[in-house]
Amino acid sequence: MSTQQRRETVRRSYNYRCGYCGVKEEEAASELEIDHFQPRSEGGGEDVANLVYCCTTCNRLKGNFWPVSESPTHRRLLHPQRDDLTAHVREGADGRLNALTETGAFHLDRLRLNRTPLMALRRARLENSKTQQELTELQTEQNQLREQLAARDEEINEILEQLARLLEP
Repeated sequence: MSTQQRRETVRRSYNYRCGYCGVKEEEAASELEIDHFQPRSEGGGEDVANLVYCCTTCNRLKGNFWPVSESPTHRRLLHPQRDDLTAHVREGADGRLNALTETGAFHLDRLRLNRTPLMALRRARLENSKTQQELTELQTEQNQLREQLAARDEEINEILEQLARLLEP
């Protein structure tokens, strides 16, 4: 597989978003970077399973971090596709990510995932989602009202026809 094919495979597998903070290419106004989850300096390879699509900021903050061992200190990063992130981190209504585990706390701290712009982005996405849901509900209600109006129009037309027949000479 060529470097370009590998890059495109990784981009698609991450839905064109940062695997760490979730920023989309459109929001970053450019393609993102490829991170070696296990850094090459620590023996990481070029296999797709070791590559994470990520934004420049997350890539720089992660750096060449790799845990010295699988020690119980929980000082490891969560892999976006292999770890169950919801078991370690939960998003609050204010856009802040809250750690549920020590590993989650380390992950949030190392990548600074509660940066002000990220929290604002998450709040905006939540508001957008609520607005979309309200719009869908209003469209459903509008369709129901149109159906009711059509039924009333039909009733009025039937009444008018009956009146016309009654008034015929």
